[in-house]
Amino acid sequence: MIRNSLYSRTGESLVELSHTSSAWECTMTSTSISPMHINPTIYPPKIAMMPPLQRKVAIPRLQRSGQGQSATKDRRRVPRACTACRSHKIKCTGERPQCKHCATTSRECVYIMPRKDRLKIVTERCQQMASLLQSLRSCATADDDARITELLEAVEEEMSEARHPSASSIPDTEGNSSREDRELCVPDHLDELDTGSLDLLDEDLHVSDRARATGFVGKNSEVQWLRAAALAQPERSDEEVGGPFLRRDSYALGLSNEQISSYSFWTDSDSVDVDFFVDPYDLPPLETAEHLLNCYMSKVHDSFPILPRKTFEDQFRKYFKALANGNAPRLSPKWQAILNLVFAIGAKYSHLSKAKWQADERDHLLYQARARAFGLNDTTMTNHSDVPQIQSLGLLAFYWLSVGQVTRAWTMIGVALRFAYTLGLHVRNEDPSATASKRETLVRTWWSLYSLERTLSAITGRPSIIVDSYCSVPLPMPVIEDLISDQAEAAYRVRGKSATGFPSTPHGWSETPCPPGFGPMEANSGSYFKASVQLSIITQNILTSLYNPSTAVRSPADLQCDMAQLDNRLEQWLLALPQEFNFQTPVIGTSKMFSRERMLLGFQLCSARMLLGRLCLNPRRQASREGNEATFARRMGNSCIEAAKTIVDSLPEEPSAQFIYDQGPWWCIVHHLMQAVSVFLLGLSYPASVSQDGVILMHYVKKVIWWLQVMQDPVAGRAYHVAVSTFEIVLRRHNVDVPGIWKMGSVHVADLHHAVDPSMATYAPTQYAPPDGASTYAAYESVSTGPTYPAYNGTTVFVDNYHMGR
Repeated sequence: MIRNSLYSRTGESLVELSHTSSAWECTMTSTSISPMHINPTIYPPKIAMMPPLQRKVAIPRLQRSGQGQSATKDRRRVPRACTACRSHKIKCTGERPQCKHCATTSRECVYIMPRKDRLKIVTERCQQMASLLQSLRSCATADDDARITELLEAVEEEMSEARHPSASSIPDTEGNSSREDRELCVPDHLDELDTGSLDLLDEDLHVSDRARATGFVGKNSEVQWLRAAALAQPERSDEEVGGPFLRRDSYALGLSNEQISSYSFWTDSDSVDVDFFVDPYDLPPLETAEHLLNCYMSKVHDSFPILPRKTFEDQFRKYFKALANGNAPRLSPKWQAILNLVFAIGAKYSHLSKAKWQADERDHLLYQARARAFGLNDTTMTNHSDVPQIQSLGLLAFYWLSVGQVTRAWTMIGVALRFAYTLGLHVRNEDPSATASKRETLVRTWWSLYSLERTLSAITGRPSIIVDSYCSVPLPMPVIEDLISDQAEAAYRVRGKSATGFPSTPHGWSETPCPPGFGPMEANSGSYFKASVQLSIITQNILTSLYNPSTAVRSPADLQCDMAQLDNRLEQWLLALPQEFNFQTPVIGTSKMFSRERMLLGFQLCSARMLLGRLCLNPRRQASREGNEATFARRMGNSCIEAAKTIVDSLPEEPSAQFIYDQGPWWCIVHHLMQAVSVFLLGLSYPASVSQDGVILMHYVKKVIWWLQVMQDPVAGRAYHVAVSTFEIVLRRHNVDVPGIWKMGSVHVADLHHAVDPSMATYAPTQYAPPDGASTYAAYESVSTGPTYPAYNGTTVFVDNYHMGR
């Protein structure tokens, strides 16, 4: 009876109760309902078997007709209510910028940030203001300096705690590799990094033609590093610094009127125009033309395959054969521009290497003038882009880099890349009408431009126009160019989207699988270029992560996290190299065949390591930490200097221009050597930032200066004078006997130790004499003077007005 009467009124009483309560419970006692009388159709079995005193049934709220899902949706909670709804204690709908209640009542709708977020913002602003106060101390009066010190000391403890993030607060949203990266990101000690002048310009670049020719030079350029070493101030102790906040470099505050062009050794201020008549249709004799083409293909093409080698060589031989027979076809102006630029680059190398067949010293200027007359005139910027135009612009940028015109080279490679964007070279090519060979040619052209842009960005310190996240072009195939044919079509498609060379996450990139049929990546020209491209990608990530203006306001913890992850990526790249390319392994067997590739990749890797660790070479407290574990910043600073040492150690003690031009990156070798010199000088200027013997660093600086002098190149000559003057400034700062250093006939560390006399701080003009005697690397011969191409068989390999008109 109780059960029947209870449920007979469901339509009446329970509906009414549902409006006033969220659930209605009915408790059945042993006197009213026994287990034997429980209807299993009404009570679930689980409740039916419960003890009588524990039987409680939740009666759900009944839904009115028409409510549906909207009722539940309307009752959802918003993360934070606006101030008006909170004050009136009504439900806020949470719309931005104005909730429904405020919109109806025409009130101002304000959402207050959570206390934790507000605290974080206030803490970051306090850190920035404390850093600013610290940097202004050198300009303040004695009273103001004391007041600033008092303020900094008052907040030092709180700021120090705020700068140590908890490792557990990092969300675990990635895989095992990300977890390993985060373990690298937990710093053992937070040091300020040298990011003070990344976001400002401290000189007038419009004051003179030379200043405008040099232009803006960014913080990652070795020119800025030299300037920083020359204008460095003595380091101060903990008591003088007054806390962990380090001042910016003095030049960042405009305390020096020294123009950046005073430290530039590039030839940007020289004119590229010729002062004599140039007939653009003239061509060198066949023998000279073959020598020039051989120089380009053997010393440039493998590192920057801008052109399709076999196709261009076949066109070259076909044309000169027809020219000898008196029936030469009409050439396309763009193809003639490319041909003359190849000649210009080959001629420049012939003068550097002192080839026996070299012509007049100005012939490379003559060839580039002819090229500009054909395909690089005033209409270049107004015509729609095509592949030959992109190739000619890329070759012109490389030529200007090889002669030291880095500003013009940087401008021209930017134009070439914009034209490449126009034709979609930066994305994956799925054109069904294109063969695998054609697609691979375009892929290699893009990556050549990318690598050249990365080199010029590192030299000039200017940002790249390439946005990696917008690029999906795959990495080049690790095969010899002659093996790329239509049969590689399947291999190209298997690479898929995962083969893109650009990282899918900020802290890693997807390694390109080896195409089927080729097996493991072997040492050849294709795998060398692929390894070089991968290293260029990492180097570009270093530049964008550490040398952009936003770095100046980032916390040291974030910067150290990025540096640790980038350093890990460099290690992974090195481990993945074929043994023949790894310059850290002994040269045995077939490795001798790739000695040049080993040195080129070694220089590129050391340059990336110097860029990665440069921010750690900065003034800091001189408190003794000899008994403590080295800090992260000191380890990175030491790694930066060790990379510079590796570059210098790869050069023989006896300078030989022939060796460095034959084995090294001759087009930017001065850049690498001056990077090393500036790193050594920064280590001497800020000894507290590294654990290095200053006398050993002087030994390395002197060795590089000797090499610069024997190279006999205008750029190297200017770099020599800049390096000597900056070195002497640093030596006088350390009270070293400058004349005694230069009078030594050979570089011996023991002699340098005796020369470092604190009592001798006088300056005398440079008395430097280069060493005499034959080079120990005389066995390296100059580039071959004979033709190395197979005889032309008369067949038409490439008959297309794409390059050459009929």
